[in-house]
Parts: sequence; C-alpha cells; structure tokens
Amino acid sequence: MLRHVVLLRMGAETQAERSDDLGRLKEALEALPGFISEVLSLRVGVNSVFRPGNWDLALEVEFADADSLEAYRVHPAHQKVLSLIDRVVADRCAVDYLV
Repeated sequence: MLRHVVLLRMGAETQAERSDDLGRLKEALEALPGFISEVLSLRVGVNSVFRPGNWDLALEVEFADADSLEAYRVHPAHQKVLSLIDRVVADRCAVDYLV
C-alpha cells in the first residue's frame, strides 16, 4: 500500500478568505473518492492549533500502489481540484511512502 501525504499553506491574506478557501478545498478533496476508484481512503484535516510554522491543511490518501497514485494524479476530477489549489495555495509539500 502507498500513502500520499500533502501539506498545504493557504495564500489568503485575511482569516475570512482563508476560512472560505479552506472550506471549498476540503469539500472538493473529500469528494474525490466518489470519482476516482483508485482511492482506497482519503482524510482531510484543517489545522486547529495556530502556532508559527503550522500548515493549514493536511491530506492523506491511500492507494494500492504507485500506478494507482498516478491514475489519481492525472484523473480529470483531481485536475479540477488542482486548479483550485493553484489559485488558493501559497505553499505545498508532499511525501509518498509504502505502508
């Protein structure tokens, strides 16, 4: 099994914009398993402890293997979410590891 973990830092300058962007992004990400059969599980967490250096959103997705991750990456539903990410996210980091 392969776990894909992504951390996102939002680009909004106000807390109201950040909250709105986080809500839209969380909803879009959580809808992906309904469109992409390769997703075995998907969890989205929004930061609730505001300390310097914390990221705003964590995404954890599990796949059977690297081919399934690639199918997810290029899937049109994921590409649509990526267009939202490109508009509202300032920074991203990710790791993919075997479990």
